[in-house]
Amino acid sequence: MSDTSSSAAPTERPDSYRSRAGDFFFVGAAGMIMLLGAVMLSNLRVAAAVALGLTYFAGLFLRYYSLREAVPVAPGVTFNEEQLQKFERLRAVLNALPQPVMLLDARDHVQLSNPACARMFGKDVAHSHISTVIRAPAALDALPAARSGGTAREVEFVLPGPRERSCLFYAAPLPGGEPANRGRLLVMVRDRTAQKKLEKMRTDFIANASHELRTPLASLLGFIETIENHAKDDPAAQKRFLGIMRAQTERMLRLVRDLISLSAIELSEAEMPAERVDLTETARAVCDMLLPIAGEGVLHVEADGPVTILADRDEVIQVIQNLADNAVKYGGEFPSVTIGVGTGAPPTMPGALRSGDTLHAVAVRLGVPEAQVAWVRVADQGEGIPRTDLPRLTERFYRIDAEKSRKKGGTGLGLAIVKHIVQRHRGGIQIESVEGQGSAFICFFPPAALAQK
Repeated sequence: MSDTSSSAAPTERPDSYRSRAGDFFFVGAAGMIMLLGAVMLSNLRVAAAVALGLTYFAGLFLRYYSLREAVPVAPGVTFNEEQLQKFERLRAVLNALPQPVMLLDARDHVQLSNPACARMFGKDVAHSHISTVIRAPAALDALPAARSGGTAREVEFVLPGPRERSCLFYAAPLPGGEPANRGRLLVMVRDRTAQKKLEKMRTDFIANASHELRTPLASLLGFIETIENHAKDDPAAQKRFLGIMRAQTERMLRLVRDLISLSAIELSEAEMPAERVDLTETARAVCDMLLPIAGEGVLHVEADGPVTILADRDEVIQVIQNLADNAVKYGGEFPSVTIGVGTGAPPTMPGALRSGDTLHAVAVRLGVPEAQVAWVRVADQGEGIPRTDLPRLTERFYRIDAEKSRKKGGTGLGLAIVKHIVQRHRGGIQIESVEGQGSAFICFFPPAALAQK
């Protein structure tokens, strides 16, 4: 905790003010004179009177020396040992707070601050004027309002920098019972960037989900009205409309299924799976499952042998299936999809644009050598992905071509599900693409050897 009286560490005792020492000497001198007078009046010996005087003076000196060791709060105000211990406990509590907390004097200079201030603002804020720490008019206007109104004020402001942060500024006046507290304000700043981001994601999610469900529902209602009126005596039109209605219903079912799946994954995201799964065998199983849809010769598995990982097998199947299904759908007129499995560094596309996690980042996160990290790579030879779309592909409901995706039965949640499954496994996902040549999706998984750590 920083303060204007000392920059020492919490356990050190700074030099004290000696403004009260004169009082002790004055009282001591007066007391000694009175003592000597009383001794002489009682006919005691002079030597005894001097001895008593020296004893009294020694006591005063020792009292002054103990005062010199006390910690000052302000000129002429010191702490005794009990008060010092209480103060240091309060200081430890303040330093432990994760949010920046400052005490401002009547002129808005920082008298006290905790280490969180330096972490947020990138500098020691002690002795600084608050306007040099927080350059936000809304926050600065809250200070005089808190003083004049005698109540706390809260405002939101944006903290500029390499990464803009949305913050909540709280200013409250100290109780005015003591003269030293008049005009002082307690200021706290809370970073709400992550919370704001979550709120925006929630709002966007509800809006997108409502839109995705509203469109097929409106279509169904329109076809029902048509069948009831204009096409009630037209069997051919009824058959065609019922086929469209069936397709729209299936689309809604897929969307609801994906929403439920995504919610279930998010609920269990804090629990890392511990099942031993053969990634190579799982990739071959997915190829067999997609054979009726993709056709012969479209899907190929490339692996040197078994690769055992710590995973949830059903979720790994969902990852590979979602990626392979997308590769078949968007792999061109005659798709060719390769599912590679291995450990260490995966193959790369020359000249590709990349987005997402790197092998090195995943290895550091797992605490294992890069050579032990397992991966599955699904590559196609389609149109590739534009540079501007690459970073956003794993967002919910994000589509490069929304109309094309709907026609192919996509819900816009497939890659979001893949990302959350991989995150639950403490792995990572990397996307690489060359426009006109194709794209590849690489998912990293923890090796089975991690279970022994």
